[in-house]
Amino acid sequence: MTLPTETTARLHNLRPVGGLPTSSGEWVRDDLMWRSAAPFAARAHASDLIAGLGITCVIDLRDRGERDRTPGAWRHDDLAVREMPVFDDRLRDITFDGLPELYTYMTGDFAPSLVAAFAAIAEQAEQGVLIHCTAGKDRTGMLSAFVLDVLGVDRALILDDFAASQSHLGPEYLADLFADADVENLPGIVAHRATASPPELLADALDALECEYGSIAAFLLAHGVSQAQLESLRAALVVQGRRPKMPDAAATADQPR
Repeated sequence: MTLPTETTARLHNLRPVGGLPTSSGEWVRDDLMWRSAAPFAARAHASDLIAGLGITCVIDLRDRGERDRTPGAWRHDDLAVREMPVFDDRLRDITFDGLPELYTYMTGDFAPSLVAAFAAIAEQAEQGVLIHCTAGKDRTGMLSAFVLDVLGVDRALILDDFAASQSHLGPEYLADLFADADVENLPGIVAHRATASPPELLADALDALECEYGSIAAFLLAHGVSQAQLESLRAALVVQGRRPKMPDAAATADQPR
């Protein structure tokens, strides 16, 4: 789906989770599940634009401290917001040397809250759902990968989709994220952690889960997702046959779902 320029200009890393083939020759819809970075204050009117895409539910994966930076960011009569902090409001207290260690925490100690967010996606997907954290790459990227994996998308395509965040998170994102800091003189490691989404990072995390549980679906089921929720997600997002021609976002932005 091609997004109108004004939409992507007001919400970093906004893109559908879909538009990809499955290993069985089906396609994942690209008009129902979306992902993005946080709606920073400088990105005005994001709520109207998101609702215009047919999204009815926003799942906010951030901790309370992160949410406090964007108070009242989602304000729209047609949007329900679910606050589901993956790190249980304890992200500030986690010490980690790099993103691989953070991912280990995410899928280990915080697996129950991560999987609870997946269950919420499954419940809301048919009505249109947006998931986001701060950058829309780590917590959001992991959950997007889970969705694509259980729908049968090839691993190489999942990794490509994950890595795409790096091209969507540039200087403008850093300027919004560090609005009160000198962006040009930020330590390199800070900027790297804020924008990096190398495919091997996700590959290693998924491989570790599959080694322990046998599959991503088995990991999800072991932490509370039901088989009915997996089937509901598939029914909502997977379509048969050739890739469908989805409505253009620019043409449907003002149309109700």
